[in-house]
Parts: sequence; structure tokens; C-alpha cells
Amino acid sequence: MDHLSASLPDDFEIEFALDEDSVDRAISGVDVILDAYMRVQFPEERLARATNLALFITATTGADHVDATHLTQRRIPLLTLRGQHEVLRNITPAAEHSWLLLQACSRRLRPAVQHVLRGEWDRNQFPGVMLRGATLGLVGCGRIGLWMSRYANGFGMNVLGYDPHLDSWPEGIEKSDLDPLLEASDFISIHVPLNDDTRELIGSREFALVKSGAILVNTSRGEIVNEEALLSALVKGQIGAAGLDVLGGEPDVDSHPLVEYAREHDNLVITPHIGGFAPEAFKYVLSFTCTRIVDFFEQGHGRPDTVVGADPR
Repeated sequence: MDHLSASLPDDFEIEFALDEDSVDRAISGVDVILDAYMRVQFPEERLARATNLALFITATTGADHVDATHLTQRRIPLLTLRGQHEVLRNITPAAEHSWLLLQACSRRLRPAVQHVLRGEWDRNQFPGVMLRGATLGLVGCGRIGLWMSRYANGFGMNVLGYDPHLDSWPEGIEKSDLDPLLEASDFISIHVPLNDDTRELIGSREFALVKSGAILVNTSRGEIVNEEALLSALVKGQIGAAGLDVLGGEPDVDSHPLVEYAREHDNLVITPHIGGFAPEAFKYVLSFTCTRIVDFFEQGHGRPDTVVGADPR
């Protein structure tokens, strides 16, 4: 919070909103909403109360929690970090966390740790999967997918990639269509934005193509995978393990079917959308986002009275 205050001029009044209640108390008087955490949903009914709103900006690449159609109808810009390549190029926490989940699944880290905490010591219960010579399939070969390919190459893995939107193909990744990638990969890692084309991109048909026992990693958005189909694939053993940093409907996940499954089974690792959250990277993108706010109002949009920071920790 101190970093946000220091990154904006003194004449900006800042309201810190840490949850839905505090957002609702502040929203009617704000000129800017800066969302750095995506913990609060911004549907039409909430945004409609922001009668003074001139700009909605996030310190994230995604904004599927915001009703963009409503903002467009009111001609209010929605700015995210998507496309800000110079800023994002060396921001690696999301890729690092994706790799962590891949290794946690391949080495059965979660049950092995619990085994020792129970006072036991039997390594025969936890055979790992050697990465060298295995195949990693990347669904999405942009910034995060590229970093994943570098990690995989360092471990001696073969890397396949599917991405129909790249103008130039990155080195170190063998280009593939989606179906052959799913059939050939021992590990599948998803790194695409959520949109109409990618919603439930991986469903029952796709899981049926996957190698039996393959490991799935998803740190993009929960809705990119049909979660009912994923649960079925885990139960059947078609997917040997999965590492997830995202769930559909987050943050309200207490009764989520995958969370309930994970309570009883150790082949599913779920973390609370922490992939991109590292203090060094967070401060960097927050400073950049604040610069964009200042530039917006200096380019003829007046001067804001109040900026509401939605959980800018």
C-alpha cells in the first residue's frame, strides 16, 4: 500500500479497498479503479454505481473478472498489462510457479511431505518421474510458455508447442497442432488467455486423447479447462496428477468439486492464484500501472479526485 501511495502524485486521493464491502463503500465516488489482485468481481451492477469512473486499470494481464462490455458501453477504458511486452518480458514468477507445480506433481511432493510429517520414512512409496527425455506440451507459447520451454530444455526434455496466434515461432519449441501435442506429451502446461476461443479449450474430447497418466498444469484461468472433465480424468487415472493455480469461480472455492477431490486425494495440487505474486515483480508492474494512470489524465482526461486500489498488496 505504501508503494502505491509513493507511486502516485500527492494530489491523488487514494482509497484502499480490500474486499467487496470496502469496494462498495468507496466505488460511488471514484474516478479510477486500480485492481492489482482480482479478488473482487466487477459485474455491471457494481460498476454502474461508479458514476464518476473514467478509467479501470489492472496490474495484471487478465481482466475476466470485469464486465468489459459495460465499460465499453460507457466509453470507459479498460487497461491491462496484456501487450505490454517491454514490461512483461522479464517478469518470470508465473512461469516459475508453473514449473514448480510441474515438479511437485512429477515427484509427488505433496504426499511425500505429509509422509515425513507423520514421522514416516519410506521412499518406496514415492517413485518420481524423470524429466530428462520426457515430452512437455505447451498450450500457448507466448511469454510464459517461452520461459517454460527454456526450463524444460535445461532439464533435457522434448518440447512441443501449440499456439495459432504467434507471428514468429520461438526457438526450442517444436510446432504442433493441439491433438498431436496432447497425444504425445507426458506433461501438458497451459499458458493462454481466457477468451471465447479458449474457454473450455481442454474438455472431455481432449482428455481422451491424452497419454494415460500424463500430468496437467494450469496457471492461466480455471475456465480454460472443463473442470468436470478434469475431475473425471483424475478419477479414471487418465490424468495422473494435476497442478492448478486457478479455479473457476475463485475465490469462493470451499465447495468446489476439485477442492473436495484434493482433500481426499494427493495427486492434485492447488494453490490460490499466486503464480504472478512476488513482491519484486509486483512493485515493478504496480509502478508501471501508476505511471499509466498519470499519463491518462495528463493526456486530456482531466485530473482524478479519487483512485480506489482494489487490494493492492
